[in-house]
Amino acid sequence: MEETQSSGTTAEEIDLLDLMKKIWARRIFVLKAAGIGAIAGLIIAFSIPKEYTTTVKMAPEGINATKGGGMADLAALAGFDLSSGSGNNVEGINLMLYPDVVNSTPFMVDLSQIPVQGKKMPATMSLYDYVDTQLSSPWWKYLLAVPGKIIGWISFAEKEEEANGINPYALTQQQSEVLKKQNERINISVDKKTGVITASATMQDPLVTAAVADSMVNKLQEYILTYRTEKAVRDLAFTRNLFDEAKQKYYDAQRKYAIAADANKHIAKQTAQVELDRLQNEQQLAFGVYNQLAQQLETAKIKVQEQTPCVTIIEPATVPVKKSNTSKVIILIAFVFLGACAGIGKILVKDLFLKKTTQA
Repeated sequence: MEETQSSGTTAEEIDLLDLMKKIWARRIFVLKAAGIGAIAGLIIAFSIPKEYTTTVKMAPEGINATKGGGMADLAALAGFDLSSGSGNNVEGINLMLYPDVVNSTPFMVDLSQIPVQGKKMPATMSLYDYVDTQLSSPWWKYLLAVPGKIIGWISFAEKEEEANGINPYALTQQQSEVLKKQNERINISVDKKTGVITASATMQDPLVTAAVADSMVNKLQEYILTYRTEKAVRDLAFTRNLFDEAKQKYYDAQRKYAIAADANKHIAKQTAQVELDRLQNEQQLAFGVYNQLAQQLETAKIKVQEQTPCVTIIEPATVPVKKSNTSKVIILIAFVFLGACAGIGKILVKDLFLKKTTQA
């Protein structure tokens, strides 16, 4: 048994040695395959346009963290109570919804209108025009797009005319395609543990990349601010209108009482006194409403400030120096390796196939 196992092991070692010898004997073929892989790698490496990525990190402050202090403490010192209704207070937009906000069509349309200026661009243009006209693609993407264009020509579909501006609720096919390309070049993620938001933009011009990343963060802050303070701002506007009306009514009642008091200063009639008492009561009633609404107005102002989110930029947008896509050297090495592996694989498969054919 031991002799049988040792002979089997020896046979396997001999087979491996034979395969290595055959590969070495066909080393010229392997080198040619690696050379073909190198040529393919060079073609692909120089066909891929340079791309740059800018990353911005920010940390938003939650409402719950300041609900028990900050503006609430200031309101308490001023005599206002912000705790009423706090149990039904909505936290606002959740952190995990930030990517959905950025990927939404209204946000994409708004972002597409920002002006950008690249290094090799003759003039400033909108991000929409930049994505539509300035971005280049590898040659194979144009080849893959040919069948779709041919089908479009054969179908005789009517070409949609570009409208003045972009309506996010009625996009044309061309606008949808451009916004899709734009959306593929921006990304936003949220760390569930730390709450840090990471936003990045990838473009083919470093200046445009930094501008897009910075504008994306600014517009996201605007969207968050609007979302979080929308109800509080509406309540503030409603309370201010009531306060202005109450203030005017109080001033009118005060003026009427003053005029009546001056007119009946030396008159001792009971009817005049009754009229003065009525006007004074109206004045006091108007003042009570006016005073109550003044307190509610100040409370509404404090609530707006309390609901306003605070976003701290940890890492701001900067102009990238190095490109972010795979370097040409790595692509070349990878294709040389694949070419050599393909050559060796062909030798091994051919050898095994010939062995089986011979044995049969």
